[in-house]
Amino acid sequence: MEMFGNIRCVTYGELVGSGILSEPTYKKYVRCGKIRIVQRGGNGRKALIDYDSLYDPVREVYDSHNPDAVQKIKEQYMSNILIPDPKAVEYYRDKYRLPDGSGLTDKKQAEYVLNAEVMNEMIRVESNTRALHSKCGFIRKAQVWEAVEGTCDKLREAYGHTLRNSRLREKFNQYKKEGYAALVSRKVGNQNTRKIGTEEARLLLKLRRSRVPVYTEMQIFEEFNHQATLRGLEQLKSPTSVRNFLFSPAIQPLWFAIVHGELEWRKKYSALLKTEQPSLRDSVWYSDGTKLNLYYRNESGKICTTSVYEVMDAYSEVLLGYDIAPGEKFDSQFRAFRMAVETAKVKPYEIVNDNQGGHKKLSAQDFFKKICRLHRFTAPYSGQSKTIESVFGRFQTQILHKYWNFTGQNITATKQNSHPNMELILANVDKLPTLKEMKQLYAECRNEWNESAHPATGISRQDMYTMSENPLTVPVTELDMIQMFWLKSKKPITYTNSGLCIEIGKRKYEYEVYGANGLRDESFAMKHTGQKFHVLYDPRDMTLVELWYETADGLKFASGATPKVSVHRAIQDQEHEETVQMRAQIEASKANRAAMLLLMENFDKEEGIALEYFGLNTPKTKGLSDKKMRGYREEYEDGTLIPPVQLPPKSEQPEESDQVLEFSDVGEYTKELSNFTFDDVDRYNRY
Repeated sequence: MEMFGNIRCVTYGELVGSGILSEPTYKKYVRCGKIRIVQRGGNGRKALIDYDSLYDPVREVYDSHNPDAVQKIKEQYMSNILIPDPKAVEYYRDKYRLPDGSGLTDKKQAEYVLNAEVMNEMIRVESNTRALHSKCGFIRKAQVWEAVEGTCDKLREAYGHTLRNSRLREKFNQYKKEGYAALVSRKVGNQNTRKIGTEEARLLLKLRRSRVPVYTEMQIFEEFNHQATLRGLEQLKSPTSVRNFLFSPAIQPLWFAIVHGELEWRKKYSALLKTEQPSLRDSVWYSDGTKLNLYYRNESGKICTTSVYEVMDAYSEVLLGYDIAPGEKFDSQFRAFRMAVETAKVKPYEIVNDNQGGHKKLSAQDFFKKICRLHRFTAPYSGQSKTIESVFGRFQTQILHKYWNFTGQNITATKQNSHPNMELILANVDKLPTLKEMKQLYAECRNEWNESAHPATGISRQDMYTMSENPLTVPVTELDMIQMFWLKSKKPITYTNSGLCIEIGKRKYEYEVYGANGLRDESFAMKHTGQKFHVLYDPRDMTLVELWYETADGLKFASGATPKVSVHRAIQDQEHEETVQMRAQIEASKANRAAMLLLMENFDKEEGIALEYFGLNTPKTKGLSDKKMRGYREEYEDGTLIPPVQLPPKSEQPEESDQVLEFSDVGEYTKELSNFTFDDVDRYNRY
């Protein structure tokens, strides 16, 4: 059987050649009209007979001999192969958004992409079938749809798509008009199925941000249902709905700052720069002070700890210089840098440290300019920007933890082996090393660290440092050491109400001790007028001196003194693109912080929960000046500064004027809660 235009036909050979009819009978039926010929044979053509015109007994015999003939004719227009559609993948993955702004799940994406590919194939079959029919000058729509629907059935068996035969033709026509969107069920993301609408969302956010009073999650659930009744909103059935909403990624930035502090919001949401470690030694030196995590026994036989200030080469992680002294003080920092320069025998290209007071003094006196080309501070309130902190952590866990007098890591560490065994230490106080012995032990630990393998290369840190060369660093000579570092005056100098006067090389220098405000440090002057000091100075640069005084144990540092301070900084040899990018990112992070603060400030005022309404003050923003904040506020009010996260929109229906909403009574808040757990209090008492 085959098609002649849109007519199903059988051939002369299928009737006569197969023995269904004899040739005389065939000719008789043709003359009687029991068989209608649509194409006569001859000149290479087959004689074709209309299948539907066959005499009924003849058709029955033919069907018994060829039971699948009709189905095969239908299937020759059908298809069972799908062609991938990348545009459908892109649409359902990236472009299509549900009414709440979210996207489709991965399962729904796969389902709709497969259905779109099936629809594409059905469109192709329809077009090809119409083209074959039109060759004969006419088209039967019923037979065309049979081929299209049959294609859908065959592809369902082969691929398992979810297009159903009910209303298939309607969906097919809709797809041809609307495209991919026609396949998405209207039930997916239906707003009517949402448990929390815009008004409910604002109420939950208000309760979470409230500081007077502060609600727990269960109290938020109870208070929400109480106020929802007054407002005519739908109540929540479970506290889980409260938690799922408040801790969703899109909502959490709206309350995180008021609950945990703005600095914690910054750590969690402000963008972090991606940086790469230096490729040469002495490109960058990091310096910082930390607790020296080894207990020792003082002269009175008591357990003590102290601090250490370290200078590290960022390329190799070699610890170059250090000083052990309580606190992160100016004199300790100075001695550590001196040791680092003596060890490296070169001036580093760049030095990076935090913005502590001792560093400010060194920077103000141009100390760093004398030993490096570039000096900069890490970002304030941003511990993750200090690479040396990571080294301290690994140094503690890999080296120091092996000793029984290890103090443990930072108090925020959660691992069990990060805490000291105080029972063992308290039982062996008399066996703890002295301060001198502990310093020697720490020196051995530093050597072990420097000789151990670097995690990136597998060779020792010291070998990495030794084998590397930096052509941009300047070797240090003996004259450089004299110029960079200091000498002690031959005799003590008395401090008077006019300060200190020291004569070097028949030239007099007058110094004074200044406070952080640039004025004379009156506290220091009252305590030390008339006292004699040994003056440490740099003979090549008299812009800064140190004052030391005699004690029974030896010299102790008192303070730094200077004539007048002239502060200036210069950044050289930095790529322009890198500078622009870094500044742009930092400014963007600041603007985002300000925008969120202003957004939630307006929300708190609107909802009547601003701290000022309860006689409290909102904490000032760290790292942003008032002038900067005023500029951000003007941009925010002009609409040019847009917060990265928006509040849920208000309802268009105004609330009734006689409706009063207040917080329910959750108890009296008259007791200040402790910030310590019982474990913290116990550990604090032991120390």
